[in-house]
Formats: sequence, C-alpha cells, structure tokens
Amino acid sequence: MRHVLSALLIGFLTATMAFPPQLLMAQEAATPATEETLPGLSYVPANAVGIGFVQADRFLTNPMVKAYPVEVAEAFGKKYLGFDPMKITSITFVITPPSPDFPQPDMFSVIKTSETLKEETFFAGIEELVEGMAEEEDIKDFFPGLKGKAFYTDAYPFDYMAAHMLDEHSFMLGSLGVMGEIVENGPNAELTKPAQILAAANDGADGYIAFNMEPIRGQLNGMLSQQEIPPPFTMYKQVPNYTESITLSCHCTGKLAATLKINGVDEAAAGRLDDMIGFGLELAKQTMLSEADKLVRSEDEVEAAMGRYQVRVSESMIDALRPKKEGNSLVLKFEQDDESIMGANVAVIGILVALLLPAVQAARGAARRVQSTNNMKQIGIAMYNFHDTFGGLPAYAKTDAEGKPLLSWRVMILPFIEQNAMFEQFRMDEPWDSEHNKQFIKQMPEIYRRANSTAPEGYTTYLVPVGKEMVFQPNPKPTPAGEKFTKGLGLYNITDGTSNTAMLVEVNDEDAVIWTKPSDLEVDLMNVWKSLGEAQPGGFNGLCCDASIRFISKNASADFLKNWFQRSDGNPIQFPKD
Repeated sequence: MRHVLSALLIGFLTATMAFPPQLLMAQEAATPATEETLPGLSYVPANAVGIGFVQADRFLTNPMVKAYPVEVAEAFGKKYLGFDPMKITSITFVITPPSPDFPQPDMFSVIKTSETLKEETFFAGIEELVEGMAEEEDIKDFFPGLKGKAFYTDAYPFDYMAAHMLDEHSFMLGSLGVMGEIVENGPNAELTKPAQILAAANDGADGYIAFNMEPIRGQLNGMLSQQEIPPPFTMYKQVPNYTESITLSCHCTGKLAATLKINGVDEAAAGRLDDMIGFGLELAKQTMLSEADKLVRSEDEVEAAMGRYQVRVSESMIDALRPKKEGNSLVLKFEQDDESIMGANVAVIGILVALLLPAVQAARGAARRVQSTNNMKQIGIAMYNFHDTFGGLPAYAKTDAEGKPLLSWRVMILPFIEQNAMFEQFRMDEPWDSEHNKQFIKQMPEIYRRANSTAPEGYTTYLVPVGKEMVFQPNPKPTPAGEKFTKGLGLYNITDGTSNTAMLVEVNDEDAVIWTKPSDLEVDLMNVWKSLGEAQPGGFNGLCCDASIRFISKNASADFLKNWFQRSDGNPIQFPKD
C-alpha cells in the first residue's frame, strides 16, 4: 500500500512542478487570465531560467476527469496533505539555473487553491509517505520561517523539499534552499524580468511556459565557443546573444491553439534570428527536395510515389513552420479550425513522412551495405582458397603465352565461388570479347553485383587496385600454353601486413567494368580518390588482404589511401572512423 501512496505523492509533486498530464482534456471555453490568476509572479527571482503557469481548475473541473479515480485523489490529499488537490486553481512554477555550489537546477512552484488551508493540518501526514524528514537544524539554517514541512523524497533527490503556506489560499512547494532564500527576501516590489516575460505572454491561454536567456547566456556562449561548427552554420553561435526569451502559450479549451514567440534583444536582433531561421528552413526544404528527387527516380514504385508526395508537400510544410516578424518578436501561431485541421494533418503527415523516409532509406542502405560486405567477404575467401591451391593469389588478368591479358581474375576464381560449371564453359585461351566468351557477360554471378548498383547488366563495381607496389601488378607474367590460371603475388609479399593492405574495393557506378574483362582500378597515386567514394552513402567498402571488410569514409585522407593500397611502403595506417 505504501508503494501506491508514494506513487500518488510523486504524481502530485510532478503535477505541481510542471504542466499536468490533463492538459489536453479540457473542453470548456477559456476566459482571459488576469494578473490575479497568475499568482506567485512577485516571487519569481531575477535569475529564473524557466517560468510556467497552468490554469489548473480548467482541467480539474472538466467532465472527462470524472473518469479518473477522483475520490482516491481527494481522500489522499485530505489525509496526507491537509487539503483537496482537486481544488487547486492554478500553478506557477519556476526553474533557476545551476551554480558552482549547486550543479543542478533548482525549482519551486506557487500553488493556489480555492480551499482554505489550515496550518495545523497542512502536509501533516507527509511523514508516512516520504523517505525522511528534515532535521530542525537544517530548517533553521535554510528556512527558519517555514510554515509547513520539509522532507526528503526520491521524487526529488537533489535537496530537501519544502511545503510552505503563503496565505490561507496559496502555498509554495519546492527546493528547501531556494525557497528559504526567496521567502526570506519577501515578494519583489516590482516584477523581475522573467516574471514580466511570463506576464506578457498572458493571452488567456490555459498554460504558458517561458525560457529566459539572460541568466545562462554566458554559459551557452562558453559552450558554443568550444564547438567546431562549419560555415555557414557558425552564425548560429550568435543565437544566445540575439535572443532575449522564448515563450509558448497553449489553449486547450474549446479549441486547440498555440503561440510560439522568439523574442529578440532588439528589433535588429530579431531580424538576424529571422534570417537564421529562414536559412535553416530553406536548407531543410532543399534537402527534402533533393532526397525526394532521388526517390522519384527510383525503380521502386512505392519509393517513387513517396518521392512525388514529398515534392508536393515540401513547400507548404516549410511555410507552415516559418514565423512572422512582429517588432522584436518572431511569432508562429497555430489555431484549429476546419481548414487548419486538414492543413495540420497534412503537415503532420508530411513531417512524419519526411522524418520516416531517411530512416527507411538508412535501413535499406544499411541492409545493402551488409549485402555488399557479404559479397566481398565471399570473394576474399575465394581468393584465399585460390592461394591455398596454387600458392599465390590470382593475377588481375589471365594472360596468354605472350603475356596479353585475356580474362579477368573474376573468371579465374569461379570454381571457388560455386560457379565451376560456368568456368568450364569458358575458353581460357580466348579473350573476354571473343565470339564464344562474350555470351557469359550477361550471366554475371550475383556475387559480383552490388545491391544498390545502377551499373548496366554484366558490369561489376568490385575491382582490385592495380599498380606498382600493390598486390595486383599492372603487367602479369605470361601463362604457359595449356594452363588455365595466371598466378600473381603471394601473401608473403605483403610486408605491411595483410590487415593493412587493400585487396578489393567498391568503385563508383560510372566506373564499373564488364566482369569478364581484365580491367580493374588502375590507381593513380596523384589522384588516389579517382573512381571511389560514391558506392555507399558516405564512402565505400574495402576488402583487406586478411579478408576483413572496412568501410572507408569520404573523410579519409589521400595519404591513408596511398598507404593502404601499397603492400610494402612501410608506412603505418590507422583506419578512419565511419
């Protein structure tokens, strides 16, 4: 039973320190809030970062609330708290920033109730629910004028919590230390800046929340100054300097409506923020359209249809998110009516699609990348089996007795990828494009085709690097008449280590070659990225000579690739992170 009661207490504390979960349940029309319905503003300190207000009675008196165990809440409140929580009319909550002495934010709330509070019963039964009560010495040190109780609960593990009566219809609830100081100082003669921000947001809404930039502007600037942000995004480092506050008001009674305001420190600053938001939205739009265009050109009917839909709604979605400049403020409003409901639904669906498609594409990309690595792994194993059988890796080309290249290494390893029947049909003493051999071009084994490749039929993007000091030499030795295989270098020739040397790479689709043709990646050490980097999103897969697969990011340096391609240059390598 104590666990249930503790859960009720945690729910009560959570609800009175932030927006309650019933926020979306009210239906009766709201009346404009007056300054009197914003209790506690005079207690808001100048360093408050977050301030919020909830017109609680609009939710607690809603007919839908009757579906909940109201009787339990009433009985719980009267027995342990000394009042009926269903009689709460409003909640104002405040969050203060962390300090060197207290590294976590502090918070408190001012709660107003229509019920008359009595000091002798106020939070009288709380001791039965919490983990411990504050010592008298602690109360004397931090809150000598406390009219209520101070206690420790796992619901707020940072400090003692205190419940303090302000008058017979209002009380404060929050951190003992911060409340003691605020109550001792008494109500402010004039509203502080954060209190004014919250009051200015008062448009009769059911709830408000405001973020005050000033107390943490220096901290944010310090954090941003240490971040490496590429241009043109460096301009966003100035956001804290241009922003005074951000407010959000929500109407949930009678209709759904919300107003978001980004308030600049002055009109010029608001203009700069407007430019930043406009730039970000335009960039988002172009990114969406670019991704949509890729989908439109997809051979997959569903992807193409999703691409067309994304093109159609992209502009309206972005326009719906663009705020209007009003003096020092950027204002974004949403108000529900028949037209806006439909528009909102379209926007929401569009946004969900926009968010979902990259995830779907990423999942498909990951699956295709895995399939490609499996292909390369099987090719690597075939290379090893060839080596074990003939004492060396295959040369990049099967040659004739004069050393003329005839067929690719991909043909020579066919017996080792379960394609011996096809291998036996090749005429190994004829070139790849002989009348007989060219019939096999369109019969390319699936292992040689990358899943996301757009190369023509019979073309492969799996190529070996060919060049001086590489595993595959540009001039294979002649093959004695009657022999079917041309042997290349052995693994013992790889003095840099098999795990540090390239055996096979994925090239870009436009650089794909006919799979039987003795043509591969002729590495130019002066332009080492030629033909590479587009096979997978962000880079390409590479097979090392130990048959391990590495993803090579487009961010990898040219020096890394040079060292990786060469088998005996003696230079250490470190594989780049994805």
